Amino acid sequence: MLLDCRTPLALERVVAADGHVLTYRVWRPNPAGAPTGTVVLLNGIMSHSAWFFPLVDALTDAGLVVVGADRRGSGLDDIDRGDAPTAKTLIDDAIAVIEAERVPDRPLVLVGWCWGSVLALNLLRPLGSRCNGLVMVAPGLFPSTAVASAAVAHEAAAAGAPPDQPAILTPIVETMFTRGPYLEGFIRQDPRRLMRITPRFRALMGNLSMIALTRLGRLDLELLVLLATGDEATDNAAVLGALAPLDPARVEVRETASGHAMQFDAPAFVTDAIVAFARRLGAPEPSLGA
Repeated sequence: MLLDCRTPLALERVVAADGHVLTYRVWRPNPAGAPTGTVVLLNGIMSHSAWFFPLVDALTDAGLVVVGADRRGSGLDDIDRGDAPTAKTLIDDAIAVIEAERVPDRPLVLVGWCWGSVLALNLLRPLGSRCNGLVMVAPGLFPSTAVASAAVAHEAAAAGAPPDQPAILTPIVETMFTRGPYLEGFIRQDPRRLMRITPRFRALMGNLSMIALTRLGRLDLELLVLLATGDEATDNAAVLGALAPLDPARVEVRETASGHAMQFDAPAFVTDAIVAFARRLGAPEPSLGA
């Protein structure tokens, strides 16, 4: 696969409250310098944290610890693929990973891509003041008409399946992510991409999405939103409409010409925006040697 990342990868594990072992990815900056903050990457449904690799070098060069907080049942987890017992479990899992990795006394930034934005919004209340800012990248709060229609059709086709059976096809087709070299060179070669989810997971997705919309409407936090003008999976107009009531002094929106997976199509746009956001939240410049 087209993987090009010079920052060393660490695979870490933490035991969840129910005993499930969570495996996640961490990329740390050069140990010669003190970390300037923590960026926690929350992936979408089909994807996992390796899909963020084009962003890693620029973020760690800025001194940031980069945490790929994969959900249970996705990424490197082979147990109960496409499933999770409850919505609370997913929230507790993510908190456990964050607490294991966040740099004390430095900014903590959540970066939710696609459905990861839904999970990120659900993490804000339990994290409280420990979270300093939220970045939503092509947020999956408002799916496009094509994605919403596919989701309904796939759910209907799996009617009657057991709640823990991965019977529902994921609604985003691979060409929505990118039509560049990473489509054939990475996405379609990725054996870890999640193609099906369980009815139980589909139900908790809906519950978490409703809560996320409520959290967004009451957001009292610095927010950066990155939108792709060629996004076929996200309804950008609906996203902008939901942001309109928020304090404009605390909300920044940037757009780029890209597909849904802008980390592949426009990685410098994404990393420049995240680094500038972290600096605004108090992350210092990396020290010499970092």
